[in-house]
Amino acid sequence: MSQDKPLHLSIELNSQDGIPVKIASLMINGEEFLPKEIAGDSETIPLENPHNPLPEVAIVAVTSLTPNNSDSSSTEPKPQNPAPVIENLVGDSNSNTLEEFGGNAFYRQFWGKLSYNSIDDKRTIVSYQGNEDVFDQSFVGKWLEPSRIHKCSPMYPSNGRNYFPSALAVVYSRVLEVRDGKNLIVDFSYNGGSFSNPSQVTDQDGTFFFDNKFAIEAWASSVNRKINLIAKSGLIYGCLGFPKISVAPDSVIKFKWTGDGERPAIHLMVSDGFTGDEHGTGDKIPESFRETFGDNGKIFDLPGCGRVEIDFDWQLLPPTYAQKVVQYGTPTGAIFFDGAALSTQYGLKRFSNFDQFRIKDQMVKGLGFVRPGVSCSMPNQGYCNGGGIHDGTDVKEFCTYRFEGDWFAKDPNNMKARTSGGLRLEWIGKSPESPGRFVELESQKAFKFENLKLKFISNFEIEVDSPDFTWFHLACQEWTGGTSTGSEYTYIEVEGKRIGLNSNGDFWLVNGEGDLIGRSFSSKKVRLFDKIPAPGNVIKQDLQNLKECGLIGMISETQFEVWGWVIQPEDQISFAGEIFTVKSTERKWKTWDQFASQNALTDPKLKRGDRKITYTEIKLDKPVSGTLGTVQFRVEKSECQGLLDGQFREKCKAGWGIGNEAPGHLMYIDYNVNLILQNVDIHGMIRSTARPLWSETTKSHSGSINSISVNALGAQIWNKGDKLLLAHPESGKLQQVELSENFNGNRGDVSIIPINLSVEFPQDSLLVGMFSLPLEARFEHVRFINEDLSPCYSERIDYRPQGLRLRQLLTNDSSNRVQIKGGRISWYSNLENRFEPEIEFSEMPQLVNTKSSVPILLNPIVNDNKGIHFGYQFKESGKEEWFIAYRIVVSKGKSLDLSNSVLGADLYLEGNGEFILDHLVSKNYIDNSRDSGVGFSMVIQDKFQRSDSLLLRGKSGNVGLMVNSAYPIGALKIDFQNWELRPGLFNGGGFQSAQNQNDPRYGEFIKISK
Repeated sequence: MSQDKPLHLSIELNSQDGIPVKIASLMINGEEFLPKEIAGDSETIPLENPHNPLPEVAIVAVTSLTPNNSDSSSTEPKPQNPAPVIENLVGDSNSNTLEEFGGNAFYRQFWGKLSYNSIDDKRTIVSYQGNEDVFDQSFVGKWLEPSRIHKCSPMYPSNGRNYFPSALAVVYSRVLEVRDGKNLIVDFSYNGGSFSNPSQVTDQDGTFFFDNKFAIEAWASSVNRKINLIAKSGLIYGCLGFPKISVAPDSVIKFKWTGDGERPAIHLMVSDGFTGDEHGTGDKIPESFRETFGDNGKIFDLPGCGRVEIDFDWQLLPPTYAQKVVQYGTPTGAIFFDGAALSTQYGLKRFSNFDQFRIKDQMVKGLGFVRPGVSCSMPNQGYCNGGGIHDGTDVKEFCTYRFEGDWFAKDPNNMKARTSGGLRLEWIGKSPESPGRFVELESQKAFKFENLKLKFISNFEIEVDSPDFTWFHLACQEWTGGTSTGSEYTYIEVEGKRIGLNSNGDFWLVNGEGDLIGRSFSSKKVRLFDKIPAPGNVIKQDLQNLKECGLIGMISETQFEVWGWVIQPEDQISFAGEIFTVKSTERKWKTWDQFASQNALTDPKLKRGDRKITYTEIKLDKPVSGTLGTVQFRVEKSECQGLLDGQFREKCKAGWGIGNEAPGHLMYIDYNVNLILQNVDIHGMIRSTARPLWSETTKSHSGSINSISVNALGAQIWNKGDKLLLAHPESGKLQQVELSENFNGNRGDVSIIPINLSVEFPQDSLLVGMFSLPLEARFEHVRFINEDLSPCYSERIDYRPQGLRLRQLLTNDSSNRVQIKGGRISWYSNLENRFEPEIEFSEMPQLVNTKSSVPILLNPIVNDNKGIHFGYQFKESGKEEWFIAYRIVVSKGKSLDLSNSVLGADLYLEGNGEFILDHLVSKNYIDNSRDSGVGFSMVIQDKFQRSDSLLLRGKSGNVGLMVNSAYPIGALKIDFQNWELRPGLFNGGGFQSAQNQNDPRYGEFIKISK
């Protein structure tokens, strides 16, 4: 904006009760201005500074920022489209509005009606393409989120306005001047999508908004704030970045509204924001991100102690656009963040999400389609290490995180309970008929980039030129990450030839710890570890100079290990006058320690089992005479040598992973979390880690003791005065003890108040605090779905709360079981776990699983006699075939009642107990929409246990039987009455057995009557 143009400033200043505040004078830029009745007509210079929120004793609204383009010298304000007036919606003293703290619900959308034309290297004129006037002075100073109209510079954005290097992306700007009702000027030069040939673009979008980030933070941090923050329906408060709500201990925060129409919303304006490290390591974010969006990534920054009650009943609108990256480079953000290592924060934190795709829906309504790059992915639900409080004996208050409605996100949840059983995570939908949808957006996570243009600048450096891909998109922990020293996960493909990209394990071994120069990473160019060979290059062993060491192993006369060179089948190399052809190649890895041992290297830095190098194992067409130290291969012909002509290749690829997959999970928790999913459809893997919060004793204990010897606990969570249990659950031995000193968590002795044990506790008994054990795991009407919301039969829940089973054993309370009520879900048991949880089923759930394995259930319990629907089968031409069977293991002395169950695929049974199978039936096998007329079978077969005493009995069943293990006569007993052995898939006769049916005692134990 020209500095010599007079400006008009209009300011409203009211007290909190709405009474106008009289201004005696105003000082701006060192110049004092007086009211008209004192100084006559005087002009003022406007200023909007959202970085300095106004004191809460006043309301200030800047109503115009007006360059004077006429001869008029009037100072009368001419407000247009003033900010809405928000009255006290609930009429009590416990509510604030955001406007009281400098907030402004200014939010204007334009779909396909804007043109952008750069007028110099710092400014763009934005024009409205319609007939009516839409811009006025209220737009001045507001921010603009355009559509993807800018091809970003390849330079790393160290400072200034943030952008994603080399990408076609959203870049934010601010309104400098309104020229008229159809034209305004912003402070960024948009190039129309071409970095080399800037041009005007038309039919584009734009959202103008006020940045409310600082107003939200001012309200949250005010010592005088009320419990409720209220807003009218439909208002949208834009935030340039993530507002940080710093929550104090013993706080109550509620976001409320009228309850009618659309919920008021906070829109996170971080589209295409770039957080990548300059070297792709993921270690830090660029300063430009801080300057543009702030340095915060968490919305509710929670304390590590005290009661915290939060009820967010507005709508959070996620960023509209996001670059598809493997891991690093885009801001995900988190709703809740508790960074305390030993958190004792507790209370209910509720977050609702019922209208996540509001902006996407408005785009469809305005344009008729969705623009490329729109994701609307929610932030992560949260990060924590635990929570809840206990009295030294057991949990007294939970720390509960409840998410209601839907959640579509690339990285939905990372909450763990590493300190106690007091963390409770809930996903809640409205009803089984109107479920919530919690979906991992795999389509928004990149693992393969196609149609790239790649060019080799040299035999070890490559350049990319693509509107949708830069090397920042591929940056990840497995390739460029600061601690990436594992095996290779990333690759490129050029003209059908795959070239591995190695990891820091290779670069650091050659160039030194923490090396960044070796890869020379940037948005467009990157150096490879493996060089493209050309005729005349020599591949040899050189242990004195690892940069020249190309041969690191000789497996046989025809098999060699080549490191640092791109070798492809049909390459030709020579040695001692003979030419050899490479017949096959395979990428492999070995640790630094293995590399050193294999080559008798003694450098201490190589004694690392956690660091790996990646190499190519080649097989030649004929044997080579010589030893590893004497062989020097000369390259005669390389399948890749043509790539060194300096020309771009089309239709190239870059990728992550070892298969058709995307990195990440729906949920990544641990076994100690209390997990409740109710009335929700889910897509994505629920993964968890074990991390038991108890310790096994290292010796037996008896008589009078004042300490207990244990293995490492891994956490400092046992303190003086805590009452723990010394237990041997298998024998029922139990003794409460009280700590006399804090325990450091390492292997050693736990000091207790002296006690005389009445029984001996053997080695491998447990020392455990009940407060460390979860109390509930419940999956009620949970159904697997695909990302497109269609039914899914192939997902997995990797969550086995062993602490829940331990609590059940210690308390003899059968309610401490994993409960599965109805739905379409998977479960599998780990038979190696000492405390594998018991599973209780009701309302006949359908059990499915990933097709890669047959899931196992240990001693399932059906509590309502409705049975279980086991497995799933699908076969149709041109589509993937599915056959998901289940296996059940019964432990010695257990009786499992599976009456009224239905087989959707074969059901495998084994163990040393009893199965009750009354009214067992089977679905029909469907082949290309044709009912085959045959069903599925029970299969009796040992795999995990030797069955010495297995009994099957049932009445009125209609299922075939296959006995696939040759059990000794008497080890298997079957008593089926009024039973029809129905023909099944792979079991045309309805019955087959590997037992000796000619044994005279066979009929005593196998009784099947119709």
